[in-house]
Amino acid sequence: MPAEIRRPVERDLPTEEAGELIALVRDIARKEIAPHAAAEEEEGTFPRAAFRLLSDAGLLGLPYAAEYGGGEQPYAVYLQALEELAAARLTVGVGVSVHVLSCHALALHGTKEQRAAWLPGMLGGGLLGSYCLSEPTAGSDAAALSTKAVRDGEDWVLTGTKAWITHGGISDFCTVLARSGGPGAKGVTAYLVPTDAEGLHAAPPERKMGLKGSPTAQLHFDGVRVADARRIGAEGEGFSLALDALDAGRLGIAACAVGLAQAALDAALDRAAEWRQFGRAIGDFQGLRFLLADMAT
Repeated sequence: MPAEIRRPVERDLPTEEAGELIALVRDIARKEIAPHAAAEEEEGTFPRAAFRLLSDAGLLGLPYAAEYGGGEQPYAVYLQALEELAAARLTVGVGVSVHVLSCHALALHGTKEQRAAWLPGMLGGGLLGSYCLSEPTAGSDAAALSTKAVRDGEDWVLTGTKAWITHGGISDFCTVLARSGGPGAKGVTAYLVPTDAEGLHAAPPERKMGLKGSPTAQLHFDGVRVADARRIGAEGEGFSLALDALDAGRLGIAACAVGLAQAALDAALDRAAEWRQFGRAIGDFQGLRFLLADMAT
């Protein structure tokens, strides 16, 4: 089977350090994640131990500043790391992408005091994040969100429901976008909320066709009190912070899709080399080679 259509060991990595990092990710993915992936997905088991391992290895904050426990790597290197993780198990690749997304507002727009207080635990302290923007009636039209944030002295009180939340019910913190002002995008503010806050409850996980190991659930905010110190950015700037994070997050999901597609191609190549018909490997037949070439393309 042609080796040139298999995944290259190194690809457009800017430094020797980046090469070593991707090699580490690949090693963890193949030895610690892939062997358990099929069984755990079938059972719907979330691999929290794998995320602790990735956190200990410094792989949950690759794009962010080393000062706060991040890897300070170019985004292209981080995306290649996601490809490797998603190829081993999509639940892990998507989970890392969502965690990095949930750290984005604080890492890029938080004050120095906020980042020093919370970011080290988020990037390398074993914590897991979720990102709360969408709602049952505000998916594609995110500016129409209705979860309210009402000022009460030095606190904010959050009330509403967030939908389709990856890691809903198992995360340690969430970045929440809520309406603190008038209608439209200018009335939205961002908050960093610990998920053990009183009044924050997760609905039962959604039933899904795939990614069964990755819980997706609604989060209900029933008068959740959040200190103003946990407001990220200025009042009314939350929507622009959300869009900034989503621009990066979409790249992460795309990288996961590429990793999953590469894993499918690798599996097809292995099967084509092993399965024999008419006295030869099926991968030797031109018709199948056409299909494999299309997959590689």
